[in-house]
Amino acid sequence: MNYRIGYIGFGGMASGYHYDTAMREDVPFTPTAVFDLRESQRTLAESRGLKAFDNLGEFLDSRLFDFVVVATPNQYHCPMVCAALDAGYHAMSEKPAAMSSAEIEQMTAHAKAAGKLFTVHHNRRWDRDFLMLKQAIETGRLGNIYAYENRIHSANGNGQMLGWRKYTDHGGGMFLDWGIHMMDQMLALIKEPVKSVFADIRPIRSGEVDDYAKVLIRFASGVTAQVEVSTFNPLCLPKWCAFGDRGSVIIDECCGNSGKMRWVETAHTDDRENIVYPEGTVSTRTMGFYAVDTVEEAALPLSPVPQDWAALYKNVAGALDGTEALEVTPESVLRCFRVVEAAFRSAETGTSVEM
Repeated sequence: MNYRIGYIGFGGMASGYHYDTAMREDVPFTPTAVFDLRESQRTLAESRGLKAFDNLGEFLDSRLFDFVVVATPNQYHCPMVCAALDAGYHAMSEKPAAMSSAEIEQMTAHAKAAGKLFTVHHNRRWDRDFLMLKQAIETGRLGNIYAYENRIHSANGNGQMLGWRKYTDHGGGMFLDWGIHMMDQMLALIKEPVKSVFADIRPIRSGEVDDYAKVLIRFASGVTAQVEVSTFNPLCLPKWCAFGDRGSVIIDECCGNSGKMRWVETAHTDDRENIVYPEGTVSTRTMGFYAVDTVEEAALPLSPVPQDWAALYKNVAGALDGTEALEVTPESVLRCFRVVEAAFRSAETGTSVEM
């Protein structure tokens, strides 16, 4: 089935990425209408053959669409999503879904009451580097993963946040803008409960809102994860690292999503006697080493990994058709935002937050 889309907010994301994605031949959605208070954006919508509205009630009453994409500044996501759901439409919110976990619970409740689908635009679950990491882990060659790292360092950024993203009351800042994607990836990868969160979230050069965040997460089994985002670091560090008891993987986004995986094929180690100083009091070795002939290395990806952000839209269509399960569920969105809130509390108090 083909679904018609109405956009609430037709700024850069909606008029660019979302519109372009819906216009693809392999995506079963068709843009039809726009609500935006700015005349410039309504004019843009009309130039593309879309019906433009400057009144939300008239937009929702038009019945020109089946599915609403909310792409406003963050503080309007919850009321606009709830209005769309209450009017009988399925809805997708841009990320972050809301300003609080309580708002996400509110949107979820409205969706259940209306019997409509509610999801969030977490398209980064289909990033090539993320899929490369999953592919490497799924081989089993790394053994049991005990630590993950996920980071974005802007080699060209100067710490400046633009537009409404530079204001706290609009839900601005780098952690909610980019960090929420990274946290969603990490929690999609690690399904177990989160035990504690410790974070440093602060402005380095941006003034009112954060432009740097480092979040350390401990999960129920003892697995740890680090999420780090910075708008000012001229020297990038690797995008992904994962460390297992049999091997490790590293992926460098700054070099075009290249990566490598090194693992030990057997448990055999180099168990030669330690060499000691003549007086026999000090050892020159502190650990055993893997024998050279047991270590193997491979470049990533191991097999072709396409990046297709439109996969999120295709999955939503499948969920609406009843042919597949929804990937970005309200429950996963709520879980993610609760960890984000814990990170902000930790940064404010300087202490670890138990979940």
